[in-house]
Amino acid sequence: IIVEPGSAAQIVPASCHGCGACVAECPHNAITQFHFTDAQIIAQIGALMAVQPERKIMAFMCHWCSYGGADNAGSSHFQYPASSRGLRVMCSARMDSDFVFEAFRRGAGMVLVSGCHPQDCHYITGQQHAARRFERLAGTLEKMGISPQRFRVEWISAAEGQKYARVIREMDEALRAMDPAQIAAENQAARAQLDSRLRRWPDVPGVAETLREYPEPTLGPLASLAR
Repeated sequence: IIVEPGSAAQIVPASCHGCGACVAECPHNAITQFHFTDAQIIAQIGALMAVQPERKIMAFMCHWCSYGGADNAGSSHFQYPASSRGLRVMCSARMDSDFVFEAFRRGAGMVLVSGCHPQDCHYITGQQHAARRFERLAGTLEKMGISPQRFRVEWISAAEGQKYARVIREMDEALRAMDPAQIAAENQAARAQLDSRLRRWPDVPGVAETLREYPEPTLGPLASLAR
């Protein structure tokens, strides 16, 4: 991105790494990434969290590493529960904090953010941007009243299928140990702050239509008691 005094900022496509970090960090909704727009990702979150989200793990995965790790786990027949719902982006740097807020707003039981190890990042510095962002986010979620074990960050290479399976097993075990009503109560208590954090959505192209297409999810019978 080139910024010259007196003129609008210019994106130089030939210099773009393609990680999406600038999209996630831009405070004015001025940048997007083809095939991974906010509206497209929110639509996926809405579909994945449509039914009994309090019993599911929303797993954000980097295309080059943790997504490959999940594929490796499957092809190697490493056993892990079916409670995870994966969403692929090109780099963990594209994983906007608002996507995590949206997952919890829709009632997710747990959220996993996963990507490359620092030395393996396909985009050189993308993982570093993500690591700093989600270190801050963990504290923010805890202040909102979201239990710390409900948000996890893991760096998983494409060769670490066994690690991916272990992480999902551990998260599923922790999720099963929690009362669904407690999860729903935490999400509901944080709802006002989540809505405030996501107040930019109506101004993002395509998001308003997506939110109408994917309304509030259907909670399980126990979780619905918390409302």
